[in-house]
Amino acid sequence: MKIDFPSEEYIEEYNRKTTDFGNDLIEITAYHRPKRKYIGPRRSVSAKEPILSDEEQERRTKNQIYAIRRRIKGYALANSFKWFVTLTFAPQKINSFDYDTAKTTLLKWCRLMRDRYKRFDYLVIPELHKSGAVHFHGLLGDIPADFVKAVNPRTGTPLIRHNRQVYNLADWKYGYSDCEEIESPKRAASYITKYVTTALLTDKKMYKKKRYFNSQGLIKPNVIFSMEDNTELDRFTPNFGVVETGSDGKNIIDVGIYKLNMDKETGSFTQEDTEYLITAKEKSPVYERSEE
Repeated sequence: MKIDFPSEEYIEEYNRKTTDFGNDLIEITAYHRPKRKYIGPRRSVSAKEPILSDEEQERRTKNQIYAIRRRIKGYALANSFKWFVTLTFAPQKINSFDYDTAKTTLLKWCRLMRDRYKRFDYLVIPELHKSGAVHFHGLLGDIPADFVKAVNPRTGTPLIRHNRQVYNLADWKYGYSDCEEIESPKRAASYITKYVTTALLTDKKMYKKKRYFNSQGLIKPNVIFSMEDNTELDRFTPNFGVVETGSDGKNIIDVGIYKLNMDKETGSFTQEDTEYLITAKEKSPVYERSEE
């Protein structure tokens, strides 16, 4: 079998990936060893998928989950969403065990909302219940829709969760809705990505199906690949770091991800996110796929 390797003129080396979400949030991924990125013309892909071993398939699934989560997180942080919603279907109205029926109903509703409110920003992910039924979790923009304060069905008192009022979306006519106003975009972005699971990628009914839905016109984060002096990041603690032991016996950060805030006027960085996770390098690590 002949393998065509890309020409060196189409290869770019980088040791830093900077993701600017369009506000004061910046994420920097720093690599101890430079990475190589293909920047040439799009290459054709064979329509026939190769047969993969179980280990290769597991690695491929992890890569897909990572890539989809990164994309969703980018949308979630780069856009001004106001509501976190869960939309379910009433059995007498919609057969939620048929994924295509549920998906078609959701997208039809999204078009209706766009026509009704002129602008309707959304980012929605399906969740497959163990029973086989599907419902959707999503982020919605600031729309003048009919959000009604939910009440406890037993007591009739306002439904409060974690000291916050829960709402129902009257515009959702196909079943039940559970809505909360977003207080922290970071937490909302982190929470919504958790619904991208292995089951979502490997379930037979999801074969070659879209794993998320978003409205047109959403802002995408700006991603820049570059060669930099990463020692300037030494004053920060990586929010996620992969450590390996060098030939001299000392530990080094092979990959470090820094969640920073940037002052747009001065360009200086500060670090407000204090959640950290440092892990040892695996023999066959799966970090990330370069975005093109």
